Amino acid sequence: MRTRSHSGYLIASTLGVAIAASAWGQGNMSSMGSTQPPTTKGPAPIRTTMDALHTSGGAPKGWKFLVPPGDAAKGREVFATMECFACHEVKGEAFPQNAKRGHGTGPELTGMGSHHPAEYFAESIMNPNRVIVQGAGYTGADGLSTMPSYGDTMTLQQLVDVVAYLKSLRGGMGAMQHEGHTKPMDMKGHDNR
Repeated sequence: MRTRSHSGYLIASTLGVAIAASAWGQGNMSSMGSTQPPTTKGPAPIRTTMDALHTSGGAPKGWKFLVPPGDAAKGREVFATMECFACHEVKGEAFPQNAKRGHGTGPELTGMGSHHPAEYFAESIMNPNRVIVQGAGYTGADGLSTMPSYGDTMTLQQLVDVVAYLKSLRGGMGAMQHEGHTKPMDMKGHDNR
């Protein structure tokens, strides 16, 4: 448990630094040696003074954590390389039929890009026990998510790109609803925004 917690803090800290660096260097990425420009432009930078930052509680007024723009095509490559298709079906996508690690029962991802924000996808990949979907195939005997954490195996750029790929999956679900969609989610300690 301690290793999982330490790994989560390390990932969150690293992701925060990477996002801050991305926001700071937006537009200067080529001078930083990056070979992968984002496919979409991110939001405009928020400019503030240190005094205003501290006065507002440590974050600019209206600030929200955002995953930087990624490359959906490269994210699809990562999805295939890491064999995410072994547990997650994406209708209309041609992935290998055989996976080295066997097949699991994760949720179908067809059309999920229109159902969830990028930050939810990122957290689900790096900290799958933050939101535990209850139901057969989603929850193990220990009560935790059956989704493995990719904090030790996925780079930040791969995460950003996979999130861009997942956000690109917008069609094909039509009237499909998530299992248990009519039941309110248990969000104790959280607002419903």
